Amino acid sequence: MILRNGDSGQLVIQLQVRLQEMGIPLPEYGIDGKFGPETQSAVLQAQRWLSLPATGEADKQLLSKLGISITPSGMKANKSTILTKTILTGIAIGALLVISKKMRSRLNG
Repeated sequence: MILRNGDSGQLVIQLQVRLQEMGIPLPEYGIDGKFGPETQSAVLQAQRWLSLPATGEADKQLLSKLGISITPSGMKANKSTILTKTILTGIAIGALLVISKKMRSRLNG
């Protein structure tokens, strides 16, 4: 499975969460489940950091390094539970980024 520009869904959300956990920001759209130019740029940065070929596409190798498992076809996953956990993680990371930004503003202000 390869995630690329134009893809969307649960795996893209997981990818975006992991990218932010690495410290790669998604400042314009955040964790929206859509693989657009911002996510592609973040993927390129992650690939460089992890010494992987910089393609801008999240292939099996990158997803594996980020700890994202792809459910083999034929296996059922509880999608709502996975999605809920992923969204909650994304919200928590987003909240931390907002708090961090406000704290920096106050310190510099």
